Amino acid sequence: MSQIKKSFLRLVKSNESGTVMIWSAVLIPLVLGMGGLTVDVGYAYVCDKELQMSTDAAALAAASGLPTAATAISEGAAFSASPGNLNAYRNLNTPLALTNVKTTVVPGCVTVSGLPECGDAIAANAVQVTQTTTIPTFFIKALAVFGVSSAKSITLQAVSTAVMRGAQRGPYDVAIVLDTTESMTSSDGGTNCNSTKIKCAEQGAEILLAEFSPCLPGESTCGAATNGNVSNAVDEVSLFTFPAQQANTQAGTDEAYDTNSSTSCSGGRGSNPDCPDVIPYPDSTKLGTLTNPPATGSNAYNTLLNEYQVVPLTSNYRSNDASYASGSYPKNPLTVDSSGGSASDPSIVNAVGGNSYFGGTGETGMLAEGGESTFFAGALFTAQQYLAATVRTASTNVIVLLSDGDANGGTMSAPSSQLNSNGTYPSAIDQCQQAISVASAAKAANTKIYVVGYGVANGGCETDGGKLSACSTLRQIASSDATFFVDGSSVKCAGATSVTVNNQTNTLGAIFSAIAGDLTLPRLVPNTIAFTAVKS
Repeated sequence: MSQIKKSFLRLVKSNESGTVMIWSAVLIPLVLGMGGLTVDVGYAYVCDKELQMSTDAAALAAASGLPTAATAISEGAAFSASPGNLNAYRNLNTPLALTNVKTTVVPGCVTVSGLPECGDAIAANAVQVTQTTTIPTFFIKALAVFGVSSAKSITLQAVSTAVMRGAQRGPYDVAIVLDTTESMTSSDGGTNCNSTKIKCAEQGAEILLAEFSPCLPGESTCGAATNGNVSNAVDEVSLFTFPAQQANTQAGTDEAYDTNSSTSCSGGRGSNPDCPDVIPYPDSTKLGTLTNPPATGSNAYNTLLNEYQVVPLTSNYRSNDASYASGSYPKNPLTVDSSGGSASDPSIVNAVGGNSYFGGTGETGMLAEGGESTFFAGALFTAQQYLAATVRTASTNVIVLLSDGDANGGTMSAPSSQLNSNGTYPSAIDQCQQAISVASAAKAANTKIYVVGYGVANGGCETDGGKLSACSTLRQIASSDATFFVDGSSVKCAGATSVTVNNQTNTLGAIFSAIAGDLTLPRLVPNTIAFTAVKS
């Protein structure tokens, strides 16, 4: 080979100035492709998370509508990510999306510990929500030129299963306030039970105790109680009554609680110091006012509390979360000696008639002594003060009020100097409005109030000049119409929620079961759980 040709080949071999350009031409599409893939995958990840979150929300909303399948379907759709609904994320419904979110809500039945089973009035106790959508790709769709048509879009799907209320609760601090005026001694007539109205009301309270959780789920025993409360207490329940009773009698030495006693309190206190004595309204000479209540722990506070409270907050009403052991409840509402000593072993179970709801023989329970007409404000005022003073971490305060009458306490016995003349608590006038105002203050402090009207009749509140009816008063005391109920023996009250449980409509049993259910929370469960769809 000539020297000239050798020199040319060496020159070509040694000159690499175009190599970078060649490699750049090869690598730039690869780099851009990787970047594009990252963008597409990141976008898909965000959309998938949004789809799953909206599906979870839709499932929980749907479960809150159970056991009514139609309500569950409508609530699930309303909280879905489908266009125009409450969880319609822009990414999932953007004009670029190839398919807007499609939502399917299917009611069904599952078996979960503590969850009401399907049957009777419960057609479905769970719901499964499925959502699908198809989102576009922005970069990897270029692979379509190589015949990969699926690269143009990505289909996403999310599934969530949720169970109805009844599987998880609280914790709650609950004050049950029962009417024990004279009208509660009359016969129920079989509308709710074959007994007196006070006994029927107490059976309703026992339903709540059967549904509440005394201790953590799954524990075989709640353990020993100290001052009425077990370790790791979940729901604590207290009992109040109105009209007010002489301190340390209604709560402590009322021998009507004791089936082994021959003493009868049906005739009132009389000459028997062990029977309760009703205190005329306004209950105490040191009530304070709605805006300036007696200080917690003060003599005035303790006096008022002792007059209304039958049993303090306790959690010893069942031996464990799942079942009730017959005969295991304490035998006395409060262990008090004959001189009116301090409480040592409170039992709300015995105070509402023993364990009759749980299949036991039961006790006499709290009596309706009468003596004064209905005045809600004092009992609500005291119950709210007590709940606020005994607040627990993460617990929610609840008042459950049952009454069969207007809020007309009648003539106040206290000197006018101890009463307000402007109709605010405590006052002899506008007694219905006082109850509404006291309830409003409690609700403003985040206490949830349920009201059960029992045998409510027509008529207005006399001390309000007839401006407020019994129905209207009870409705305004409740937190909302969803927490306002009247039984079948009552007149029809506007706004009252109708409930059917175990084929019973608007009985006290159905109402108290509905309240217990409302105080539980729907929750998500694994999609692997055995789920049987039902027809809606």
